[in-house]
Amino acid sequence: MSTLIESGNSVEKGQTQTPIASPAVSASPTTEWPRNWKAYAALVAGFFMMFNCWGMVNAYGAFMGLYDEHLLTKSSDLQLSLVGATESFLLLLPSIFAGRLLDARRHYYLGFTGFLLLFLGYFLLSFTSAQGLKDQGNYGFVWLTSGLMAGLGMTCFFTYSSHNVIQWFPRKKYIAAGITSTGAGAGGIIYPLAFKFLVSRFGFPIGVRIMSSVVAGTTLIAFVLGAPCVDVPRRNLGRVFQISTWIDKQAIKSRPYTLYVIAVALVYGGFYSVAFHVTEWAEVKGFGTEDIIAGGTGERPGNSGFRTFWFLTIMNGTSIIGRLASAVVATRWNNPIIVHAATCFLAALLAFFFWPFAPNNPAAIAFCSIFGVLGGSMLSLPASGVAYLIPDERQSHVGQWTGMMWSGVSIFALVGPLIAAALKRKFGMDAIGYWTGATMVLTTALFTWAIYLKRKEEVTIEGKEMKSGEQTPSSTESGAVV
Repeated sequence: MSTLIESGNSVEKGQTQTPIASPAVSASPTTEWPRNWKAYAALVAGFFMMFNCWGMVNAYGAFMGLYDEHLLTKSSDLQLSLVGATESFLLLLPSIFAGRLLDARRHYYLGFTGFLLLFLGYFLLSFTSAQGLKDQGNYGFVWLTSGLMAGLGMTCFFTYSSHNVIQWFPRKKYIAAGITSTGAGAGGIIYPLAFKFLVSRFGFPIGVRIMSSVVAGTTLIAFVLGAPCVDVPRRNLGRVFQISTWIDKQAIKSRPYTLYVIAVALVYGGFYSVAFHVTEWAEVKGFGTEDIIAGGTGERPGNSGFRTFWFLTIMNGTSIIGRLASAVVATRWNNPIIVHAATCFLAALLAFFFWPFAPNNPAAIAFCSIFGVLGGSMLSLPASGVAYLIPDERQSHVGQWTGMMWSGVSIFALVGPLIAAALKRKFGMDAIGYWTGATMVLTTALFTWAIYLKRKEEVTIEGKEMKSGEQTPSSTESGAVV
């Protein structure tokens, strides 16, 4: 029996159904791009959501440098890494609930909660260091505001951003997700620059308050523009305290999906180990000098030359190229996991050979530039990978499957940077490169395995369809009407 798919609703041939006006796709079934303005408004909203979740996480290296050199000099590297790791962990862990709420079309509840928590988290962070003088920072309150509170706000926007655009752009979902993910790279450029400028000009308390107003404004734009796609069937929540409401057993039974989740977890544990330490690496290796904010007065003493801060900015900036390029290639190949595997393998080579053995400043800049491109690709593809792996009959579960993936990834996003910090303390800065390289090699193998199993499933399904097609003519010959 043939099936007609139109506007995201499945209609079996021979059945009648009242026509449904699709907001995402025009009346023409061959339309590639949506013609409804709400789809493109959702794309802008998704950009600002990523701008304020992973954009802020990518900018944490700038915060960490100030804490280490000025506000929290008595805190260990492990403690400082824990703040950024907590952001990543809490951004990801509750995604299992956020994804299911999105399937139930509870978008605006998540959006408003995210707006409130993110704004309050960074606004209250400005009160954690008195006048912003040396060693006036309170580590516990820094972790509570920018780690715990802001991290919980970020999770409301993270799954929301990719889930929404994938549903609005069913035929261009990989490109749409890639465009949305560039918000993370843009935030990773703009927020560190704004942080350095504002704190050096006005001091930490006032500078961070100004930043919190930027967070409030951009998240409010995302909240207003992020309308859900009503063309996709809504799945009611059911019983809130029932496990099956939040966890889809079919996802757990899918071996390609399970391998994919483990691989993505390793990506996050490895990549952010480099991102959190790249400015310190540049200083230790002598590739640049560190800016120090003296006394919170806005003075910026230091030797002339290339600033270590720019290595993080370069990495975040070039990640935009990787996010867009990987989306285009994934669309062309119709397989984002192949792109994922290739970029992880190249990232492993860079981490093994450039991080420990970069001979000079140009080589270090080249490393950050290329690793940023590869990192942008690796970090932008996971949601597209889930959309590729999920069976057609479970497309209405895409939010749930994506949320389950991010919750599984969260544990390693927390412990990965902490393991790297412990290795650095015991074996030196080069250990971080070896750690990241090892995780990327293992990730490449897992992605390849997942691709093989997915292809095996497709061949099995194609074989069953061919057998079913061979039986149809014999039924017709015997007088049956099909």
